[in-house]
Amino acid sequence: MGAMHVLTLDLAPVTPKDAPLLHRVFHLSPSYFALIGMELPTLEDVVRDLQTLEVDPRRRAFLLFLGQEPVGYLDAKLGYPEAEDATLSLLLIREDHQGQGLGQQALERFAAGLDGVRRLYAVVYGHNPKAKAFFQAQGFRYVKDGGPTLAWYVRPL
Repeated sequence: MGAMHVLTLDLAPVTPKDAPLLHRVFHLSPSYFALIGMELPTLEDVVRDLQTLEVDPRRRAFLLFLGQEPVGYLDAKLGYPEAEDATLSLLLIREDHQGQGLGQQALERFAAGLDGVRRLYAVVYGHNPKAKAFFQAQGFRYVKDGGPTLAWYVRPL
């Protein structure tokens, strides 16, 4: 029996110059945008969002890399909803890389760097049973619905 190959994920803070890479991740994840009832973002939309990221001191966003290949995106806000909390707004793994443990690895690496944070929330948009099951498998518990297309989960750290 051969040795198991473990994929190592790197998290790199994203900046507006990374917009083409993030745009590619989004375009290789069309099912997610269809699921939440949103058109795929244009490159200009991605640039604009990353520019707002630069002026929000509480927001943290990372491109997720396997080697040189961008395979996902993580976007979170610190100090929300309460000062000792953080909220994960999006954890997206490209469709062609799902099911390899990358989401779990990204979540754990991100959570390990949250000094002083007592609770990590995760927001799930749309009717997304796969995302809900993922967060529950990672120790999150359902908290509340935030409307017809939004569900909140939380995990103590």
